[in-house]
Amino acid sequence: MKIATSPKVLYYHIVADSFPEIYPQGISVSSFFTQLRAFQQKGYNFRPLSEVLADPQQFDGKDLVISFDDGFAVNYPVLMYLSKEYKIKPTLFLIGKCIDNREMAWNHKLILLKQYCSSEKLALIIDNYVPGATPASLFSCVSMSDKDEIANSLWNEIMPFSEKDYLNNHKPFLSISQLESLLDAGVELGIHSWSHPDFSRLSYIEAYNELEQCFSLMEEVNLPCHRYFAYPYGRPAATAVESKLIEKIKLSATFGISYKLGDNRSGDSRWQRTKMDGSKIMNWEQFYLSPYLRLLKHPVHALKDVLEFL
Repeated sequence: MKIATSPKVLYYHIVADSFPEIYPQGISVSSFFTQLRAFQQKGYNFRPLSEVLADPQQFDGKDLVISFDDGFAVNYPVLMYLSKEYKIKPTLFLIGKCIDNREMAWNHKLILLKQYCSSEKLALIIDNYVPGATPASLFSCVSMSDKDEIANSLWNEIMPFSEKDYLNNHKPFLSISQLESLLDAGVELGIHSWSHPDFSRLSYIEAYNELEQCFSLMEEVNLPCHRYFAYPYGRPAATAVESKLIEKIKLSATFGISYKLGDNRSGDSRWQRTKMDGSKIMNWEQFYLSPYLRLLKHPVHALKDVLEFL
């Protein structure tokens, strides 16, 4: 008996032939378009996220949505080409404070710190601010309310230039004018939080402020934005917090990064995405195997998912 499948949402960070130092990882332009052509040859169809969410029952596992996180400017040419030449309308999940190169998120600062400071020196400096923490463990050792202050302190002690100067010189994030052009081309916008925290460690008020600041800014700069929210790191808020956020902020959908068999169906408030620019596992293996990996980890729950689709 054939198992029905649901639409898949793919996500990328960087598609470029030269990666910016603020996020030095991703896939090349040729690799990206090789993926797209392979999908098309295998009979997949690319859909706008708004179309799929409007009526998920009309779509299945052969329907794909493309999304990008953070809003890096280096993706602009590919995004425009996708929309104009391939007629594919991707969704951008933007970090609010980074829009138009106003600020960096704390995780971007940490990436840069590691490139401008030796690992030994950085470890000593971090230990001064957060005793016992290392560059690898800092994320889990600080509260989300302290993350920006600590990242700023580290930046001011280590970096030879200010954050403002770096942003003015490098402009790593999409500008307002670029976002307006992308909107005109059919690209859809959602949000990826204001400051890229771990939502699983936020209170409701903290989580609400993260999202409200984003949507308020989008209105202020007149950028039409869907009520879509992709969780940073794919880590969702507590169920009670998420439910309240959906109600109060009127979110159409939230997005994690752990797609499995049974996800992305009509009525789901949280959808899941599949990473397609990673290096830890071959992207095609990730695409084909991730829906079934839960069979190995939670066989009872997975069996329930399968039975629902029989």
